[in-house]
Amino acid sequence: NSRTMSLLSQLEKINLDSVLGEADNARYVTSKILHLVQSQEKTRKEMTSKGSTGIEVILSTLEVKHFNLCGYEYIVFILSLSFMLLGGRRASVLVTKGGTQILLQLLLTASKDCPPNEELMVLLHTLLAKIGPKDKKIGMKARINGALNVSLNLVKHNLQNHRLILPCLQVLRVYSTNSVNAVSLGKNGVVELLFKIIGPFSKKNTSLMKVALDTLAALLKSKTNARRAVDRGYMQVLLTIYVDWHHHDSRHRYMLIRKGVLQCIKSVTNIKLGRKAFIDANGMKILYNTSQECLAVRTLDPLVNTSSLIMRKCFPKNRLPLPTIKSAFHFQLPVIPASGPVAQLYNLPPD
Repeated sequence: NSRTMSLLSQLEKINLDSVLGEADNARYVTSKILHLVQSQEKTRKEMTSKGSTGIEVILSTLEVKHFNLCGYEYIVFILSLSFMLLGGRRASVLVTKGGTQILLQLLLTASKDCPPNEELMVLLHTLLAKIGPKDKKIGMKARINGALNVSLNLVKHNLQNHRLILPCLQVLRVYSTNSVNAVSLGKNGVVELLFKIIGPFSKKNTSLMKVALDTLAALLKSKTNARRAVDRGYMQVLLTIYVDWHHHDSRHRYMLIRKGVLQCIKSVTNIKLGRKAFIDANGMKILYNTSQECLAVRTLDPLVNTSSLIMRKCFPKNRLPLPTIKSAFHFQLPVIPASGPVAQLYNLPPD
């Protein structure tokens, strides 16, 4: 019987009627709900609580048929409301109610406009990035739905529009955890595209740089993409970028970016060709020297640890220079049994 439930009932009735003349009324009711959600935590809990139909009503409002009823501005309004509702564990509620499929379908429909509505694309990708980790099948759903390349094309054509491509890259990072998607995106040139975004030390757009590196590291876990990166000489590029950030980040404010570059190198060195490229690019010396300079700062331990893993993985494997497995050193045991294998070993001649 609350004010929120009353407004939701009105909105649900409008959704069922889908009468063109109800557009103004729909906007009015939605604005009231949005105001309550923004101002009262109680309202957010009420709409996402068990047994509440709040999420279902909001999702039904996002269905494609409402484009014709109220237009883009109204859909943007509803998406803003959805974003306000997503906090803590509420993202999983949206997933269980079928929110992923509705958002992907909305994304596909909105992408058919030329050019697509920027505000709508930003909000859709922001929501998908937020609920993506809660939906294990989002990558498969995006591929089947046809929405996989929508985000990629937006990045391709908006490289200078950082406000738009940041949420797009966050969504691509989620998609890339699916191995089939990673290969598909790699074939469509996403690896080359990301190397246009990442670059030398700069205090501008560090958030974008971090997300781009995380996305690239996820993509390079695919052996196909790792080979593509090696063939184009990107191992040398990654090492150069890492050294540049290492030298300029004297206050260690961008440790996560530096770690992101190392994660990309680590992904590429999972393949034999990548390990050879690392050795040929003098990577062993570079990571050894930079790690030595990081040892004095405890907060840089993640960089040292990741560098050590890469160096251990890439260092050529050699046999120990010993003719037998018997050690050249002898250690007196506190108690030597009178018989048995240990006693027999100790009774062997020195040679």
